[in-house]
Amino acid sequence: GGPSSLPLLMVPHILSAEASCYYHAYVLADMSVYQTRDYFFAKYGSITDNKEVGPELVKSYWLPGSSKPFLELVKNLTGAELTAAAWLKDISTSVDDKVAAEKAKYDKGLEEGPTIDVENVDLEMKVRIVHGDEVIADTEADGGLAQTCAKFKNYVETHYGPGAESKA
Repeated sequence: GGPSSLPLLMVPHILSAEASCYYHAYVLADMSVYQTRDYFFAKYGSITDNKEVGPELVKSYWLPGSSKPFLELVKNLTGAELTAAAWLKDISTSVDDKVAAEKAKYDKGLEEGPTIDVENVDLEMKVRIVHGDEVIADTEADGGLAQTCAKFKNYVETHYGPGAESKA
């Protein structure tokens, strides 16, 4: 941006990246993310490693895609009109309270352990981790995701861990 004869939120998209359509879309997206998170936390208590969350997102957000208006997608999933309530609750929380709450969730997760079998997870997809032309790890070649992750972890530790000289 820079000086303009038009008020900032009236600059047409075609003329400037600081256009109101960007801001409007980002605000709506943020509001929907926080409302969706609140919905899942209220329903399940947790989102991470929760096998119920993915299918609900697929059914309510991803399958309909652009066939339904954005606000309808949010309402169909959460059961409520899109509001800023969850977003405002989050941004109104003090840093100390936020850190304490996140630490409590983290500690609870550590105590409970993974809810999925991380050694045998199958994403039904090929994952390749590459560095330039070098293939570091590959689920097909390495025998699965757990083996690929272990190989990548070893690569990072060898190349970037304490005492290692970077080979990047």
